[in-house]
Amino acid sequence: MAPKSLALELYANADELVDHHFMNQMREQDAEPVPTDPSKPRFTLVVGPSPFTMPRGWEFFLTSPYEGASYISTVLFNAGYPVKIIDVRYDLDPLKTAYDQIIGDTDVLGVCTFEDNFPFCRELMAKVRESAPDMPIIVGGSLATSVPHVFMKNTDADIVVISEGELTILELMESYTAGKWSRDLPNIRGICYRTPEGEPKRTRPRGQMMDLDALPRMRLDLWPQYHSPMGMQPQIISSYSRGCKMDCSFCYRTTPQVRAKSPEKMDRDMDWLKSQYGIDFCFFVDLTFSSHRKQTLEICDVIKDHDVRWTCLTRCADMDVPRINAMRDSGCDIILYGVESLGTDVLREARKGSSENLTVRAMRTTFDAGVRFGSLLIVGLPNESEESLNHMVEFAETYNHVTRVKYLSAMPGTTVYKQAIGSGMIRSEIDHLNWLSVEQALHEDEFLNVSGLPEQVCRDAYKRIYDAYQPGPVMEFRHFPEGFQYFHPQPDDGQARSTDYAGTKWRSEFSSAAGPLAPGSDRFTLDKCADPEVAAAGSSLMECGAKRMEKLTTVGEA
Repeated sequence: MAPKSLALELYANADELVDHHFMNQMREQDAEPVPTDPSKPRFTLVVGPSPFTMPRGWEFFLTSPYEGASYISTVLFNAGYPVKIIDVRYDLDPLKTAYDQIIGDTDVLGVCTFEDNFPFCRELMAKVRESAPDMPIIVGGSLATSVPHVFMKNTDADIVVISEGELTILELMESYTAGKWSRDLPNIRGICYRTPEGEPKRTRPRGQMMDLDALPRMRLDLWPQYHSPMGMQPQIISSYSRGCKMDCSFCYRTTPQVRAKSPEKMDRDMDWLKSQYGIDFCFFVDLTFSSHRKQTLEICDVIKDHDVRWTCLTRCADMDVPRINAMRDSGCDIILYGVESLGTDVLREARKGSSENLTVRAMRTTFDAGVRFGSLLIVGLPNESEESLNHMVEFAETYNHVTRVKYLSAMPGTTVYKQAIGSGMIRSEIDHLNWLSVEQALHEDEFLNVSGLPEQVCRDAYKRIYDAYQPGPVMEFRHFPEGFQYFHPQPDDGQARSTDYAGTKWRSEFSSAAGPLAPGSDRFTLDKCADPEVAAAGSSLMECGAKRMEKLTTVGEA
């Protein structure tokens, strides 16, 4: 029996008659979309800002269309609804820009949530509610799924969609269009909603779709980037599966059960993305791409026919010679491995199912095949010691294989999050969600000091690992939006494998880039969102970006 540390409702199966009805509808309307019907409610989907930086060569990830919003907008478009996506991930004033595009052009508002955009979501919904009190507001995504009670109690959301949203949004919009919400909402599974008296109610779980082949081909032309002067960038975020067989203590999954597309469906999707949008690079965001050997080989056979470079996420334990050879032969540039740490006690506490020996074996297998190995590391996991942390730093500097390092984040819904609430490290859920909106994945970030190590030790380790980064796979990226911010120029090119790949001075201008912090982010630093002793343990030695923003604001006012 697989472990189930997340909310039990996430482990249900969407296998009732109504689920099959909407899965069949998605299939039919993918083959023959319903013409847009101007009499149907106009649906606007908002993608809010994120402070998260990406290292040099990975900037495309900040601006690419992603699957969640793409699928929701596509299924509604195919069903004949007028659909618009508002993407303000890198806008200088995201709240104003989103609001201005909503009012007067929207009948039903959808808001995408993720772990670091709670303040934006709450403030946008309040602003819309003030101007359009009768407009239904539906929220979905990872954050809303992990803490639906927070959204129902502390925001103006009318409905929270739990876990996958494709079937649920079709059922919700069909009912709303027919004027039957008051009757139907108690029976639409997988949501939280408000009664006419304003009382929040949760319906039965819907669970995950049994058959991902029912998903449509993504209509990326619904994204505003497609219509920009530069056009759609050729780097795409996609997947062939959902879910993860593991149960790591720090990782939240809206879809914990593993489901996969058939090779035939994957082939159709890849052909669509290549022919319609000219993709030349794909980031497969499956949580464990190579989890099953036979399936991995089949999917690589499909990818091979489409002449794209690509990257993916996987586990060190799920790699061997047949898999790495198939991945190399189908165009894999770099594989991102969830190494996290090398400490035995750390990995055990995190429920990683890994070890240093497995990491080294996967690294050698990957290098021997001529594919790049990309470590994802975390500073500050429980049970980390100065000795084990220093060992991880030396490992990173020796092999120059790091793709990303982060301080440990207590992601809502995870074991680490629940423990932090129980211990009092998290003062309140609202405080914590606000604070997550200023984490930039830079070494000057504030952090919750779960490990108990001295702050200076954590910061020194982070900086050394950060400086050991290797180049990302899209060094020729040109779709930088106006207002992007750039961090930490680095004259050190690293080892020959970096300069052989990206040339000299590959990060001399910047090591990381991101959209700007949202205006007002200075309200959410640890000194305002945590008890003093918690803030002192992870924010006393450096000024994070939000702190510097506060100082600049104060100087400007003076």
